[in-house]
Amino acid sequence: MNFKTSFTRLAARYLGIVGLSLACAGINVQAQAQTAKEDTAKGVLWEVKSAGNTAYLFGSIHLAKASFYPLPEAVENAYKQADTLVVEVDTSDPRAAEKAMPFFTYTAPDKLENHITKKTWEDLQGMVGAASAQLQVLKPSIVATALSVGVFKQQGFDAGKGVDLHYMQKAKQDKKDIVSLETMEFQANVLAGLSDEDGDAMLAQTLDGLKNGDLLRETNGMINAWKAGDAEALTKILQDAASKDAGSRKVMKLLLDDRNPGMVEKISGMLEGGKKLFVVVGAGHMSGPNSITELLQKKGFEVKLIK
Repeated sequence: MNFKTSFTRLAARYLGIVGLSLACAGINVQAQAQTAKEDTAKGVLWEVKSAGNTAYLFGSIHLAKASFYPLPEAVENAYKQADTLVVEVDTSDPRAAEKAMPFFTYTAPDKLENHITKKTWEDLQGMVGAASAQLQVLKPSIVATALSVGVFKQQGFDAGKGVDLHYMQKAKQDKKDIVSLETMEFQANVLAGLSDEDGDAMLAQTLDGLKNGDLLRETNGMINAWKAGDAEALTKILQDAASKDAGSRKVMKLLLDDRNPGMVEKISGMLEGGKKLFVVVGAGHMSGPNSITELLQKKGFEVKLIK
């Protein structure tokens, strides 16, 4: 699973280690990347209607660039009409992140090496060198996420410029209500709760993706699809990533499909209650089978992609 959710904000705490390690390993992601045009991003925006009330759903990317702003007028108008901003989780609260961190770590003498295969451990050592010792405290899923975030960071993407954080900051200034669909602890438990087998598969796939360039290509493809407002292309990239093997399908299901119904229940409840919503959730949740938009349609809401 390479399209980042808000788990990435927790992983970003370790980017000092990971970024240095990638540089020492001679992996120059920036030089390999096909740089996208530095222009304003379009993003993916849906309109949802029910009984005379209208909400807007905007697919977020959690690491972005200053050049993506301002977002299109349609997106800004969708935000302005809302009295309530709805996000996955309030990642602007550092205390929430601190509470979640124990989910991602092992207590000594336990360590990462005990929970992954010998091959995966050796591949990680080969990738990050001596820094692998500093990663021993972390669970494989957070190491995989941090490595993936490193690909974004080396291309100039910044969690501080993420779309969800951008609108949370605006909503606080504008004194709008902010509602979280999940807690940081819940999200952390989902990712950290992977079995050793699934965690190993996630880390091994990430390491392979770094070596063969798939991770970079998928990252660029997803960012470009989001910037172009191409929901179909974004869906295809995610589906292709999930269909690589059984482990990929399982992780994708855990991180996206299994969480979407709970989000939909909360969104539909607020919409039916008359709230004027601007919902900013990771773009991976928004399109394709079992997505938030599909589930809302099945509940009888009128859902339209704004192009």
